[in-house]
Amino acid sequence: MTSLRSLLVCAFAALALAATVVDSRAQDTLAIEIQGPGQARMNIVQSKPFADGNMPADAQYLNELIRKNLAFMPFLKVMSDTDILGGATLPGPKAEQIDFKPFSLAKVDLLVTAVWKPGKGLGDVELRAFEVFSQKLLLGKVYGSVTRDQLPEVADRFCMELMALLTGQGTIFKAKLAFVKPSGKGKDIWMVGAMGRDLAQVTRYGDLGMAISPAWSWDGGRICFTLIGSTSHYLGVWSGGKANVFTLPSSTVISPHYMPNGTVAVALNIRGNTDIYSLDSSFKNTAGTLVADSSIDVSPSFDQSGNLMAFVSDRLGNPNIFIKDLSGGSVRRASKSGYNTNPSMSPDGKYIAYSKQAGGGHRIFVYELATDTEKQVSFGPGSDENPSFAPDSYFIAFSTSRSGGRKIYLTTRNGDGAVQIPTGEGDALMPSFSPVVAKD
Repeated sequence: MTSLRSLLVCAFAALALAATVVDSRAQDTLAIEIQGPGQARMNIVQSKPFADGNMPADAQYLNELIRKNLAFMPFLKVMSDTDILGGATLPGPKAEQIDFKPFSLAKVDLLVTAVWKPGKGLGDVELRAFEVFSQKLLLGKVYGSVTRDQLPEVADRFCMELMALLTGQGTIFKAKLAFVKPSGKGKDIWMVGAMGRDLAQVTRYGDLGMAISPAWSWDGGRICFTLIGSTSHYLGVWSGGKANVFTLPSSTVISPHYMPNGTVAVALNIRGNTDIYSLDSSFKNTAGTLVADSSIDVSPSFDQSGNLMAFVSDRLGNPNIFIKDLSGGSVRRASKSGYNTNPSMSPDGKYIAYSKQAGGGHRIFVYELATDTEKQVSFGPGSDENPSFAPDSYFIAFSTSRSGGRKIYLTTRNGDGAVQIPTGEGDALMPSFSPVVAKD
């Protein structure tokens, strides 16, 4: 067993939130290999919160936030304290105070505790995760002088640390989703955190137009989209406040997408055929041709290196997914058969998620470049469309009609059970994950 003990104090200026890693031990026996074809689920349970002094009224609220976060992780099964003989009420939050036997008998793998101590705001909260079999501390964090408004950030950061410890990745908790909601007779772009918090409206066209097909810039600061007006299509670019609208040399503007170099790629009909072009920095003129032939080519999507582009083409009859090596120029087919649309290249360039017509509707499939194989990762009911890879190249958001109307769900490239992302009332479709940019 590899043991690590460290002390780290992190100041979160925007939230005036301090976090201290008090103790963590990573064990190879608990590492989850998310590169494999799925994984057995670990059972995790939370104890009721403790208080060294008065219990804050919002202590249970933090527990609920953590529980909701953990429920999004397909490799974790969140158990109820009623599953534990005698419940999950403990005499204390530390290993030496815990009787692990009831948890072991209930086949619990991970136990999370919270203890509140006096301090500014609600006080200081210590969060710990224990591995039940070894009775060892896996992760311990202290968040100082927290307020109620900071509790979602506390929950996200703790769960991010726990997921990173178990899988090596935790960026899903920092990512945002841009998506489309109906607005009167039109449509508008909205955004929400990957866990369904901080819902906000981006555009406000309402009856004046339809803003669709959002895509984030690789620095996470802008969103491009197609704006469908009464007589033409336009390119919209949002970077905060009111979006800018650009007229392109085509009345058809389809599926704009940022390239890693900061330019926008988009499908335009300029010479009587729909091809994929890159735009210049003014967003008004084409700067280069990415794909052009006698077929219809749309829906570009790129890896983070900018060397690979996935796109849709009907050059073989039905729409299929293709990959172009932009450095060498070679093109190869990815999807194997049928009617395929909406590709999303994983940031690491190893996978493409797309929608395939199958089983009376559409389903999400994932193509693996290294093995030249595809597999189904969503299974309805209803129709599943518009997949978007998360910045970790593991999670996939998609829109679906399985619950009536259109909603956004989260799955993985392994096809684990999908979970709905809260997006408020009404339909939600065309999700697009933001990148997660490291802060200096």
